[in-house]
Amino acid sequence: MSAAQELAKKVRIHALKMANSGGGSHIGSALSIADILAVLYTEILHLDPKNPKLEQRDRFVLSKGHAGAALYATLAETGFFPVSKLATHYQDGSDLCGHVSHKGIPGVEVSTGSLGHGLSLATGMALAAKIDQKKHRIFTLLSDGECDEGSTWEAVLFAAHHHLDNLIAIIDYNKIQSLDTVADTLELEP
Repeated sequence: MSAAQELAKKVRIHALKMANSGGGSHIGSALSIADILAVLYTEILHLDPKNPKLEQRDRFVLSKGHAGAALYATLAETGFFPVSKLATHYQDGSDLCGHVSHKGIPGVEVSTGSLGHGLSLATGMALAAKIDQKKHRIFTLLSDGECDEGSTWEAVLFAAHHHLDNLIAIIDYNKIQSLDTVADTLELEP
């Protein structure tokens, strides 16, 4: 089993435990991105868990902030904070909220939750990096459902206009939205 496969398995197990102990979570959204996060964090992103604010690090924005359990599990398993902290997810007073929060969480760049804002945040980060002639990359992971949001398409147009080749947007095309399938809500494919 590869490092990415092993990490994805651990992320899924943690996400299920976190959803169960917390009494609620967007478990489907968390499970559907475990493989994506595992590959990003084991093979692609340039990060240092011991120095999470390293200036030349890549940035990652989880636009689908409701899948925070998967990101928290990934960060814990890759050494950003102790795995034992995952037991506090969704508990009163915990900084591991249901939606991703950067407040006090090493490895989380920005708080997210409202769909359609993550790509806009990431494009701003990418433009700032280009202006400052920085070499790091900005990755963002969106849900297929948030591709219905106008702000997402404005960010796509903005990124193309400014030639943001340091921005990588990934869509979790799991074909399920909040209340129905993508095809029955608003088809994404032509």
